[in-house]
Amino acid sequence: MRRTAEESARTRAALMDAALFVFAETGVANARLVDIAARANVTRGAVYHHFTDKMALFGAILAESWDALTVSVWAELDGEGPVRERLTAFLVAWLRDLRENERFRALLTITMSGSVPKPADMDDEIEIRAYHDWRDRLARHVSPHAASSLLAWLCGTAMLAAADTDLLPPADPDGVESLLRGML
Repeated sequence: MRRTAEESARTRAALMDAALFVFAETGVANARLVDIAARANVTRGAVYHHFTDKMALFGAILAESWDALTVSVWAELDGEGPVRERLTAFLVAWLRDLRENERFRALLTITMSGSVPKPADMDDEIEIRAYHDWRDRLARHVSPHAASSLLAWLCGTAMLAAADTDLLPPADPDGVESLLRGML
């Protein structure tokens, strides 16, 4: 039976969503394609139809999920108004999404685990470039030193969320504002 492009796209999205959670729960190295297929309610053959192997699926998640899952957070910083207010809104949105958006948290869990295998077609510098990209994006709004401090805070809160969301500071503008006073 021939599938439509829309059905194929839905299957691919279901596989990526299932893999995101399986990778976060078991680690990429321990994840099995059969478990990903079962979670997506498709056959293992469907996995191979869309991805050559587990690392291709993992690479697709890294390549396609970051922008989609962080767009609302970055929108707070890239908006209009005084930079301090936008930074506060950005950090509050970051904390809110770490607490409430399970996909956001899962993506950060797999990328912050420290034991993420690198897809074969991913060059050695991609992870370092990603951190530089985030720091540079923050530095459009604050000094390079403050951008590095903010990046360290973002990474730290992501690690806390991966361990236990109860360890996160509250998504409270007043608390975030006091943090910014110490950084900026």
